[in-house]
Amino acid sequence: MFAYLFPSKYWGLIGPIFTLITTYIALRRQNKYLPTDGGRAFAVDGASAKGKPTSAGIIFISCMIVSLALFTTLTIKEAGVYLFVLCAAIFGFLDDKHNWSAMKKALTDIFVALGSAVLAALLFPRTIYIFSLNIYFTIPFPLYIVLAALLVWLSINFTNASDGVDGLCGGMSMVATITFILMTVITAGPTSMIQSAMIYLVPVLGVYLWFNCHPSTLLMGDSGSQAIGVLLALFAMATANPFSYIIICLPLICDGGSSLLKLAVLRATKKKLDPLKGIRTPLHDHCRKELGWANQKVTERFILLHVAINSIYILILLVRCRI
Repeated sequence: MFAYLFPSKYWGLIGPIFTLITTYIALRRQNKYLPTDGGRAFAVDGASAKGKPTSAGIIFISCMIVSLALFTTLTIKEAGVYLFVLCAAIFGFLDDKHNWSAMKKALTDIFVALGSAVLAALLFPRTIYIFSLNIYFTIPFPLYIVLAALLVWLSINFTNASDGVDGLCGGMSMVATITFILMTVITAGPTSMIQSAMIYLVPVLGVYLWFNCHPSTLLMGDSGSQAIGVLLALFAMATANPFSYIIICLPLICDGGSSLLKLAVLRATKKKLDPLKGIRTPLHDHCRKELGWANQKVTERFILLHVAINSIYILILLVRCRI
């Protein structure tokens, strides 16, 4: 809004600072209105989260979107993208508060995934450019929607399943977001309003991690993990290389995806086949239960591994850019 009424080059700096301050104030003062965590019955050390304010994602995602509306210029389609991100946060909040059934959660995830996919197909490049390999190809509009919806749905579930240790999901999401920012700068890829979302998400996650570092006093809940999942998928599509998601979010995929894989195969085979027999999922629970890692060690090692993988990817892009 302000960017329309009073055009200025300084909004790009003022906006993120405003977002950081308002998110800190909101998380500190409004968390008393949030539902409390009931503890995860089958998670390692799940009882430690019981009674803590959860679903903080509805607060920090709302702060981010309000700031984007105030300090950036948005078209109707672009505003629609953020509306579906907000829907993911709202649905997650309602799930955290009322403990929705698996069917209701699945239907809302599909709704968000399909809506986001249609807008992504309208806004983002369908000519995919794999920069590191110098390969171009175009995906037909209907197929793009199907694949985009699948990516969003998977991303929602990856981040959701990874949110089980203080600082883990928020920390890895911040690493991925910063990597997407660096990727767009290095490759000078397609620009879009999603780049603003990348920049605004970093201070939001930073503030959240201030409260979520061990021992946490606040949890993001499904409202945060689901909205972040949508954003990470959109970031990948906005770069014109959705396949970058596989590398940039690899630790999230391995951690949260292990649960999806195990559950899907067990259900499909009626528990006759376990593809990850002997491995507790998500992987952060395996590290805590089977390897004896403390919560802080899990968070630190997963994030260090994430930084290492993404650093290698960024170096490859830098070398490729010079050729």
